[in-house]
Amino acid sequence: MKFILIIFIFCLIFTSYSYAFEFAVIGDSEGYDGIPSITALLLNKIYSTSANFIIHLGDFINSWEGNELELVKKQFSSSPIPIYFVPGNNDISKDGGKNFKDFTGRPLYYYFDFENARFIILNNALGRLGEEQINWLKEVLSSSGDKVKFVFMHRPLVLPPILEFFRRFYPYLGHDLKETKILMDLFEREKVKYVFSGHIHLYFRKRVGNVTYIISGSGGSIPHTSIYEAGNPHFILIEVNDKIIDKKITLDDL
Repeated sequence: MKFILIIFIFCLIFTSYSYAFEFAVIGDSEGYDGIPSITALLLNKIYSTSANFIIHLGDFINSWEGNELELVKKQFSSSPIPIYFVPGNNDISKDGGKNFKDFTGRPLYYYFDFENARFIILNNALGRLGEEQINWLKEVLSSSGDKVKFVFMHRPLVLPPILEFFRRFYPYLGHDLKETKILMDLFEREKVKYVFSGHIHLYFRKRVGNVTYIISGSGGSIPHTSIYEAGNPHFILIEVNDKIIDKKITLDDL
C-alpha cells in the first residue's frame, strides 16, 4: 500500500512539473526610429526570464518601407526563443499579408500546442474574422480536449470604458461589434482562459465571465495614454502550472 502511495505522489509531482512553463506576450513595437531601443530593453528582459517563447500581438512594423524592415529583423532575429507573430493592421494592410507571411514564415491565422495548452493566433487585423476563419476557430477549439486554451488577436474585443463608449463612433478602435458578441460567447462556452490583444497602445485587463481579456499594446510604440501608467512600455509574463498567473512587467521593473 505504501509503495502504491509513493507512486501516486510521484505521478502527481511529475505531472505538475511537466506542465510548468512560462511564455511572454508583447505587442505594438512598430519599429519606429528611436523607439526600438525600448523594445530591445523589453526583449532582453524577456530573455532573462524562464519564458519558453514569445507571442507578439501584431504591429511589429509601422510600414515595410525604408530601412524599417532591416531594423525589425535585427530586433527579432537574434531571439534565443521562438517568437510567434499575430498579424496587425500595420503588418498586412498594404499587401494583404504577403510581407507578413514572408517575414514570419507562418500563415495569417494558425495554432500550436505546447505542453497541456493550445495557443490560437487569429487574424482580425482589419477588424473582423469572417465566416471561414470563425468556422476554423470553432473546430480548433472543439478539438482541443482538456487543453488550457489561449487566444491571441490584434484588435481587442473588450476595451477600457472610455474607449468602449467611443467605439460605436470609431469602430477601428476594436473588433466588429456583431462578431465580438459571437466570439465572446464562443470563448466562454469553450472555456478559453485568456484572450490577448494589442492595437491600443496601453495596458488593460478585464475578466468577463470566466475569460480574462488583456490588452498589451505598449511594446515600444508611442503610448496612447499615461492614465494610471497604462501607457508604460511593458510585456506580460504568463506562468502556467496548476494555476495561471499573469504579470505586467514594465521598464521600471528592469
